[in-house]
Amino acid sequence: MDALRRYAPIVDDLDAFLASAVAPLPKVVWANRVRLSDTAMAEFLARRCPEAEALSYLDGTWRVPAQGVRPGKWPEFALGLIHTQEEVSLWPVAVLDPRAGEAVLDLCAAPGNKTAGLAVAMGDAGSVLANDRKWSRLQGVQDIVARLGLTAVMASHMDGTQFPGETRFDRVLVDAPCTGEGTSRKSRGEAVDLSSDYSKMQRLQKGLLRRAVELARPGGTIVYSTCTYAPEENEAVLDGIYPEKAAIEPIAMPPEVTVDPGITEWQGQRYREDVANAIRFWPHHNDTGGFFVARLRRL
Repeated sequence: MDALRRYAPIVDDLDAFLASAVAPLPKVVWANRVRLSDTAMAEFLARRCPEAEALSYLDGTWRVPAQGVRPGKWPEFALGLIHTQEEVSLWPVAVLDPRAGEAVLDLCAAPGNKTAGLAVAMGDAGSVLANDRKWSRLQGVQDIVARLGLTAVMASHMDGTQFPGETRFDRVLVDAPCTGEGTSRKSRGEAVDLSSDYSKMQRLQKGLLRRAVELARPGGTIVYSTCTYAPEENEAVLDGIYPEKAAIEPIAMPPEVTVDPGITEWQGQRYREDVANAIRFWPHHNDTGGFFVARLRRL
């Protein structure tokens, strides 16, 4: 993972970061609270996986060992009572904080984990529009939604940068396509391509975020997230939004979770000051993958 050494100027412990980037990744399971209470889930987990550890900072979520446990094979998974996901990827939904009855857009929905998380967080009451530009990937979204028995989700097949219509969504999630550097733990570093053209990816990400801001109602919330460390795909993308269009808000995190703020300068380029309100997840801080999350308020 020598290519990750480019982040030495912005990570607190380079050696710990590089070692953690290829370590086995713990899994988490969460309760489909539309169909299963936290208490019932805790009871069956005590029998099924006594090693499971409840996460105090993410309600209805348990961490299970990285190896030897396969929640996706459990009957409760097939019945749609639980779902499994990478822990750090739960934070975009938590930060967006959707409410029952709202209209929510998931602009880049595939593979569907966050779409499902949105609907469950809303108690399956309201509307979640799951959009993706690849029709084949939308099938996976629909499979997850159907297994979990969620009825608030609709699907659309469009280029997110050209998503039609006028402002109408209370909240918009842009979990953007990215170089995926933060996913290295899933494959022990073997499948991550770090030779990508950051500027090419940045153009797509800026287009998605700009359209998301236009689709949010005045006062509405937009969350931008990626599973990469590159400032070119994170802070630089936020810098492409006019400050009079949207403000980047502080994110209050539980004290048990360690995050770094967004950076305001990278390789001689300075960004708008409020990018510091974004949060960076490094794998060695919380034993997770890497992630970047920012919350914007439409002005």
